Amino acid sequence: MQVLGIAVRTDTTPLLSILDMLRPLAGLLVLDNCEHVAHAVTNVVRSLLSDATMLRIITTSQVPLGLSGEHIFKLAPFAVEATSESGRSAAEMFLIHCYETRGETLAADELPLVRQLCVRLDGVALALKMVAARSVTLGLAEVERQLAERMGELSTGWGDTPGRHRSLAASLEWSYGLLAEGERRALRALAVFQGSFALDGVRAVVGEHADDHLSELVRRSLITRDSGDRARYRLLETTRHFALQELARHNEEQDARSRLANHVRSRFEESLARWELIPDEAWVAAYRPDTDNLRSALEWARSTADWVLFVGLAAASYRYWIEAQLGGEGLRFAEAAVAFADDVSPHFRGRLLLAAGELARINSRDLRAIEALDQAVELFDADADDELLAQALVLLGTTLNFAGRRSEAAPVFVRLEALSSKLAPSKLKAWSLVSIGLWLLTSGEDVAGMAKCQAGLAMHRSSGNERGLFRSTMYLAEIIHRKQDHQGALALAEGILPTLRERGSSLELGAQLSNLACYSMALGNSEAARDAINEAWKYLPRDHASWHWCIIQNATELAARDGRFSDAALMLGFVDHCFDDWPDGRQPTEAAQRERVEAILSARLEPKLYAALRARGRSLSLFEADVLADFER
Repeated sequence: MQVLGIAVRTDTTPLLSILDMLRPLAGLLVLDNCEHVAHAVTNVVRSLLSDATMLRIITTSQVPLGLSGEHIFKLAPFAVEATSESGRSAAEMFLIHCYETRGETLAADELPLVRQLCVRLDGVALALKMVAARSVTLGLAEVERQLAERMGELSTGWGDTPGRHRSLAASLEWSYGLLAEGERRALRALAVFQGSFALDGVRAVVGEHADDHLSELVRRSLITRDSGDRARYRLLETTRHFALQELARHNEEQDARSRLANHVRSRFEESLARWELIPDEAWVAAYRPDTDNLRSALEWARSTADWVLFVGLAAASYRYWIEAQLGGEGLRFAEAAVAFADDVSPHFRGRLLLAAGELARINSRDLRAIEALDQAVELFDADADDELLAQALVLLGTTLNFAGRRSEAAPVFVRLEALSSKLAPSKLKAWSLVSIGLWLLTSGEDVAGMAKCQAGLAMHRSSGNERGLFRSTMYLAEIIHRKQDHQGALALAEGILPTLRERGSSLELGAQLSNLACYSMALGNSEAARDAINEAWKYLPRDHASWHWCIIQNATELAARDGRFSDAALMLGFVDHCFDDWPDGRQPTEAAQRERVEAILSARLEPKLYAALRARGRSLSLFEADVLADFER
């Protein structure tokens, strides 16, 4: 009434006085900031709309009023993804605008900090406006540093705004204070999720009345639906930071994180069974959103010395680390868990050793893989679990076969053949067929071996196991190459390259190109090898590990064939030094390539010079070796 200039009368109610004034008018009425009095606002708006029919009303509120005919327009945070037209996101443009309205201009080298701040603050307009105000005096770099340590302390000295708009904490406290106690407790618990979460995760972490609390928090815009997956939810990072502080203040963090860790373990245990049922691409997509929750759960279990939980998580998640192309990270968790495997049952110990074995194999740690898988086979034998035993035998047999330990591999394949005949068509059955086929090929039974491999490759395709198809084809090409059928190996490698380029991982593509270069040089085709090497090194991790050394050795042979004998001798010394410290040594393919290089260089260089260059090469840095290999162009 004060805003509209309506006099207070004693003969009628305030609402009727307002209606008398507005009834004949056509106009727009804005009611700002309604959430704390939403019930009363609903009653007023209902009366206004029914009596003043030409009136239109906008309410701003964190909650809808729930009236018929209400149209909700959600004010989301500014987008943090850059647009194709400007190359900047809406959040960046808003932050820059707020900064420049204070008479300042951003330098070009500050733009990456702008982008970083926008992402950290999820594009929240009030937070970005506060950042701009503080950055004018402190600088963007200092504000970024402060936010990394104390996000909730972001504030301004604005004196002409409501108190809840003068600091980020005050703004969040305002919204938090309007919640019922159960909703506050739910918000605090959900802050333990890293990134997004699904409804089953909410139920596991929140407990009783989880669905109702989630609905109300979404209604109040404190939780949003994930933009990439409408079946998942998330807290904005500013809200999550505030809720975590409240969680600690109420001494509820341990219980919430324990619930999350147990939920994550159940989810990834379920993933192992589902892996057999759905195509790889769909399987990885289903579990990828929980990657950070998995990491958080593993670190929580380790930090609280809950070794049963830690071992369970490591054993349940190994397949995900492999299929998501994060094998190195998965191996680190698995090896850390092995130290505490005595705290769990023999069945779970076997599952952990199976996980460690497959992860070690993926990371080219064959000796470690054999050690872990030997123990897993013993435990699954005692446990009478045929499916897990078959998985362990496939891995153990394949690893022994590729390591050239034929006498140890023979009894493994005898057992695997008997066991695989009982398996229904599946990804495991496909791996069994390929593994047995590779063994037969190395044993000289080419026709039977190739038939098994072809059947296994076909089953990989029919089960949607695309990565299994890639790796099985790579293994088959390697065996054929070792049998001196370089052309056949090359044809297999080239055959899967188009699909690898389209849907494979960068590591798989880089590894296949590296192998292809080796096959091409065995055929004397240096130009094809050069093309493959020039593409492969862009994909392979330059991390001073086996694939890095293999691509440098490929470049070594190419340099020798190009007549760069001194460079090749230096690089050979470097690669020899790397493999000297690698417990597994060179695989037969790399060993055969080294012999080819040795033959070229020993024929072209004087013995003392050759020896001196190789010795000098052993002290090269990784960067120097990459330069000689022409990878630092």
